[in-house]
Amino acid sequence: MKKYQYQVVRYMHDQFTCEFVNVGIILYSPEHFFLQTKVIKRYSRISQFFGGINGDFLIGALKKFEDLVKESAAELETIGTPPKRIDEITAKVLIKDDSALQLSNEIFSGIDIDLSIALTDIFDRIVQKYQVEESTVTHTDQYVWSKIYKHYFDQQGITKKLKKHSFVTEKDTIEFDKSWKNGVWNCYQPLSLDLKTEDSIKSKVYKWFGILKQLETSKEQINLFFLTSTPHQHSELKPFIDEMLGSSNEPMIKVDLIDESEAAEFVTTVRQQMEASGKINPASKDEDIF
Repeated sequence: MKKYQYQVVRYMHDQFTCEFVNVGIILYSPEHFFLQTKVIKRYSRISQFFGGINGDFLIGALKKFEDLVKESAAELETIGTPPKRIDEITAKVLIKDDSALQLSNEIFSGIDIDLSIALTDIFDRIVQKYQVEESTVTHTDQYVWSKIYKHYFDQQGITKKLKKHSFVTEKDTIEFDKSWKNGVWNCYQPLSLDLKTEDSIKSKVYKWFGILKQLETSKEQINLFFLTSTPHQHSELKPFIDEMLGSSNEPMIKVDLIDESEAAEFVTTVRQQMEASGKINPASKDEDIF
């Protein structure tokens, strides 16, 4: 059996919220002078999950990473004593900085009869498996809005009353496009949690947890309502979701998670609040009196 070490290659979409997706594996065995990497060849999954990325640039960066690993592997054959740890090599191949391509801080280890097969198995398990599953997301955020909640907002004459608003925080500017104000900003954020994998749901929750922490530093008060879709395939995660996203005790932000089963009743309440604040004429669902 052959011992090996490996690190995970990650595309870091947002340094602050630490959003990332695994895009490759690099595996090393000093005893056998073995160093190889395996990375994704297409970026469709990342585009679907994050959007707004330069996919061609990312694939080009991964190709360059592959080439540098091959050069380092060739150098191993010319030295007498190879480095004992994989990060002694990868620190030179991929310099640690604020770029989107990162290596995991953790160094993992294992044993296998064939190191090439071990690399492929790990890649399939950690990278490729989720690349396939993420492309079959049950609902997107846009789906949650357009197919579940928008009907009720339209029915109550509210949709056209909502507008974009940006919150300036200590480190970022965060925008919501469905907002209105009655002393406090009320913002409605569609949030699909009906995803294929447990890891996908957790990653999305951690992403929004980071955003909420930034919103706590804004000088404007906000009532944020997550318009959610139920995670039917992973309903056991509901306590985790509620705790992570609905537990803010900061005075500047109040968070509520609205389930799709509550949509009609919730939007009726929003209508009543807008009428009470003078934003909507009680006699009409079409008149805008902002």
